[in-house]
Amino acid sequence: MTGVKNNRRAQYTRQQLKKALIRLLETKPLAAITVTELCQEADVNRGTFYLHYASPAELFASIEEDLVTQIMPLLHSRAANLDQWLPPILDVIKDQETATQIIIRNIHDSPVLQAVLAPIHEQTLGQYRERFAEADPVILEYYYEFFFSGAVRVITHWLATGAKESSTQIAQVIKNAIVH
Repeated sequence: MTGVKNNRRAQYTRQQLKKALIRLLETKPLAAITVTELCQEADVNRGTFYLHYASPAELFASIEEDLVTQIMPLLHSRAANLDQWLPPILDVIKDQETATQIIIRNIHDSPVLQAVLAPIHEQTLGQYRERFAEADPVILEYYYEFFFSGAVRVITHWLATGAKESSTQIAQVIKNAIVH
């Protein structure tokens, strides 16, 4: 039974470290967070931290991986319509609001956003090709960036204002902006 107890303890410790990092990230950038202050915030010693992670950056990458793990099954089972597959993803984002806002701040480097957007990138470009009668891939990327940036701003505004509207309503806003 020792292995099970240690496994639970290790899982608990990793969760405490993740929560501590997210709290610290609310007030300072990742690069400014030290292992010492992270350990103080999580109430663990440095040795314990290094048993699980090599650095605060590795711990942050672990938080991102957790989000990707939650989001990927939703992407693979997605329906054809954005207003059907986006609400469950928005629910995950809402549940992980602090971590997600931090990831969105690093929009072009975030594996979470890339995991969400990669499957729809080509499909979206094909739609833009038809809608805007545009064949130039460079110009199509501009359209994509414009709509992508708008969708991210809608989501971040939704989170920043307390996510009072339902995920279905926000998905519909994004769909309407993209389609019309």
